[in-house]
Amino acid sequence: MTKNIDLIFFGDSLTFGYGVSKKDSWVYKIQNSYENPSLNKGCNGDTTASMLTRYYRDVITYNPNKIFIMGGTNDLLLGRKIDTIIDNLELMIKDSIDINAKIILGIPPNIIGSMANRLFGSSPFYSYAEIELPKLRKAIINLCVNYNLSYIDFYLLTFNKKNFYLDGLHLNSHGNELMYKAAISYF
Repeated sequence: MTKNIDLIFFGDSLTFGYGVSKKDSWVYKIQNSYENPSLNKGCNGDTTASMLTRYYRDVITYNPNKIFIMGGTNDLLLGRKIDTIIDNLELMIKDSIDINAKIILGIPPNIIGSMANRLFGSSPFYSYAEIELPKLRKAIINLCVNYNLSYIDFYLLTFNKKNFYLDGLHLNSHGNELMYKAAISYF
């Protein structure tokens, strides 16, 4: 294991910074103000199952001091259950504890199904995700309580803020700035 990366951001397109220029991504902004080496290992379209598959290679091998993990929206958009998402997140947490990393979980932002329906086409899973995201939020908070972890609540931060979205799923540069301001104090 290498030991030269202090912090890894791990997740899906919301961590990667989909839809905005790199300089407008909330993770990139944190990386620019962060003094130690960090990596953004966000991957567009990732579910927690696929995140788990790449967790060892993309996170554990670097032996980071801090790990930010956020996922679950794409699982819900595929109709998957919250218990499965939490089980996958918990496995990542346990692997992170094994290397003595400080873990911060992100609670995914709200989605706007009607906007996504207009831009991407109809899907019954937009409504499902909208209904299940508050339940996922509560389950992630419970997971954090059980493991004594910090979390950043991007769900409440983005609730009822339609003008911060590109497409109902991803945030525009203003939404990324909002996420950056909420997250910077954790890093």
